[in-house]
Amino acid sequence: LTLPRQQPPACSLAWHTLALASPQAVQVLDVRRNETALLEMEDGRAWVTCDGRLEDYFLEPGQRLSFAGPVRLRVSAEGGVPRLRWACAKP
Repeated sequence: LTLPRQQPPACSLAWHTLALASPQAVQVLDVRRNETALLEMEDGRAWVTCDGRLEDYFLEPGQRLSFAGPVRLRVSAEGGVPRLRWACAKP
């Protein structure tokens, strides 16, 4: 699944950067109820899945995804050392 590039969100968020070390290492991001996780690739390619959903996603630089909580996301590198930016927005 390839997602189109999207415009940045209008609100101001505190973004964090996560370096994805190895194709075998999976990072877990827990998103609480009433939060929305925003993910954006800076460099490289990453695999993203959400517990309880059948879809997997592959993010390329500049692509974004959002997930409404509560959810548990699992993210890993697809070769190299990709950098993923993420933030949690509250209503």
